[in-house]
This record gives sequence, C-alpha cells and structure tokens, in this order.
Amino acid sequence: MNIGTAIKNLRQQKGLKQTDFAVKCGLSQSYLSSIEKGRKEPTLSILKQIANALSIPMPVLVFLSLNRDDVAESKQDAYDMLEPSIKGLISDVFIS
Repeated sequence: MNIGTAIKNLRQQKGLKQTDFAVKCGLSQSYLSSIEKGRKEPTLSILKQIANALSIPMPVLVFLSLNRDDVAESKQDAYDMLEPSIKGLISDVFIS
C-alpha cells in the first residue's frame, strides 16, 4: 500500500500544485511532501482532510493506494482482473 503515491497521483491528475494543495488540506507543504514521499504516515483525520480536498470518498483514496502485494495471494488473480476496470470507473466518476 502506498498512500503517498496515490495522493500525489490524484493531486497531479487534478492539476494541483503541491503548495496549493497543502493549503487546501490545511497542511504544511513540507508535511504533505513527506506523506507523498512515504516518509510520514497520515492519520485517519489527515486522510479525511486530503480526501475531502480531492473531492473523493476516503475509501476510494485507500483503494487507489493498494498494490497487488496488499491482497492475499489466493485473491491476486481476481485483483489483477478487476483492478483496471475499477480504477477506470473511479477515474471516470471522481477524477475526470
């Protein structure tokens, strides 16, 4: 799971600069940078602030941070099959 990468990707897809997005989230730019680089783990309350600033539900943010390795080995084939469709749907509904 890489929540920082998911946040960075979503922020960039929405055309937001890190400094502006940090202000929108009520965070310092350095703290947001640390989250995006995986150096800091955001609290649940910070994740809610970030998801709200991205205009997406928090579970969507968490799903987008999942990697194949986060799924039980017995379910990785199903994840591989469903992941592109689900991410496409999420993109169509929440990002575009």
